Amino acid sequence: MDFLLIPAADAQKILLILARVAAIFFVAPIFDNRSLPNLFRIGFALILSVVLFPAVDAGEWEVRSPLPMVVYLVKEILVGMILGMAVDFIFGAVRLAGQIVGFQMGLGIVAIIDPFTSSQSSVITQFYDFMAILFFFSFDAHHMVIRAMAESFQFIPFGGLDFSGSLLSQIIHLSGQMFLLAMKIAVPVLAVSFFVDMGLALLARTVPQMNVFILGFPLKIGVGLLAIGLSATFFGILLRKVFFDSGGQIHGLLRAM
Repeated sequence: MDFLLIPAADAQKILLILARVAAIFFVAPIFDNRSLPNLFRIGFALILSVVLFPAVDAGEWEVRSPLPMVVYLVKEILVGMILGMAVDFIFGAVRLAGQIVGFQMGLGIVAIIDPFTSSQSSVITQFYDFMAILFFFSFDAHHMVIRAMAESFQFIPFGGLDFSGSLLSQIIHLSGQMFLLAMKIAVPVLAVSFFVDMGLALLARTVPQMNVFILGFPLKIGVGLLAIGLSATFFGILLRKVFFDSGGQIHGLLRAM
């Protein structure tokens, strides 16, 4: 049973790697799915930590006191959470676009339970979310997340997290990009909905006896669904560009930390 005798320095190294990787899994999209058991996520994070262990060069070191080790663990968890949130900003933009489009189509009051977040969201939001998940795996964006995990140890050694002004500016920049991406996704449907509203307004002025509300509700839903279908290709192209560009943004975030 000598193979179970792991040196203290190696055990600490695996524990710190696990803290960072597990934090990413509990925050990053797809992996933060509440339908996935915590035991599965922790087990997968442990396997990935063991795989990353030989690639992480921490030098010859060993923490001999509990308090510094706790500080190291907290910093590693924070690094993982920041990296996970950086990726989740993309899916946050997709969900925000779904909320905007659903409200504009008149489906804001139609809410169902989202199996991924266990919260209520509109039908359009869930449709956009599922589409984003499909594109996420189709474009191998999950490889980018795993690659970012491995590269994070090159940029940020154990305990190397530094809350500087550049880190805050990077997070604010990513937040702004999230709202910009949401508007880019929603623009095709918003534009079509605007012209439908203009047409209904002219119709109401021309034929006052007509109940525009009864006509407009199904019309906006039908035209909105048609616009979503026609803009699906644009949605995929846009997400493909965003997923590939996010690698550079994550590198900028790592340098800021």
